[in-house]
Amino acid sequence: MTPGYQMVALDAATGIPVSEFGNNGIVDLKQNADQQIDLVTGEIGLHSTPIVAKDVVIVGAAHRTGGNPRSRENVKGYVRGFDVRTGERLWVFHTIPLPGEYGNESWLNDSASYTGNTGVWAQISVDAELETVYLPVEAATGDYYGAYRPGDNLFSESLVAVDLYTGERKWHFQLVHHGIWDHDIPCAPILPDIVIDGRVRKIVAQPTKQAFLYVFDRETGEPIWPIEEKPVEIGDVPGEWYSPTQPIPTKPPAYARAKGFRKRFNRLHSAVKSSCS
Repeated sequence: MTPGYQMVALDAATGIPVSEFGNNGIVDLKQNADQQIDLVTGEIGLHSTPIVAKDVVIVGAAHRTGGNPRSRENVKGYVRGFDVRTGERLWVFHTIPLPGEYGNESWLNDSASYTGNTGVWAQISVDAELETVYLPVEAATGDYYGAYRPGDNLFSESLVAVDLYTGERKWHFQLVHHGIWDHDIPCAPILPDIVIDGRVRKIVAQPTKQAFLYVFDRETGEPIWPIEEKPVEIGDVPGEWYSPTQPIPTKPPAYARAKGFRKRFNRLHSAVKSSCS
């Protein structure tokens, strides 16, 4: 990958571009992206590596920090799969669903049409045997304010399992509804086989900034242990939309204290409220 969001294939022995891949060894990821991206100024790139599984190379997207976005609009961080030998695009997964696609109704007031981000900037994981790709999707524009994107906002801050060859959604779980705390998923999903109640289970375990570990059956997406939708405090920032509940795992226990997070977000909440007054 290059800073200009190009994917380059080189001969491993010589370093010479592979002429059969893309355009003389290069696939410009700002093109054929299901959206209009300025080839020079378009604000999108990637700082993690693509992942290669069987005959598919899968590429996510990264953006500038979402803490202080320039506007409510931004480039969308779609995920794409390409033929590893030719660079031909095989599929695209719309992390902000298009009209008629599953989850589009969770973006109220047509906010899906202009909201951006929701890229996968962390590493992607793949179970080659199940032919399943696990996408840890980041937050939508912006990290701390969501009045312009009311609703739960699928697939923002979600773990999404898609088919390796088609990109079709197999299952998903949204870890944060309508995120306004910068709790986007920061790392690759973990794919271990572990013994639970005397039998081996293929699981996917997703660490988070909240210090919760969300654990699912890799194939079905069923939570290994109950994840409860718990009522949460509703804020009072003018115009903001709040989810009345958030999903909280019952097991395993949090792996760090959350006190520091609460203080940080209370300060942010106060700052946003003051700026809106």
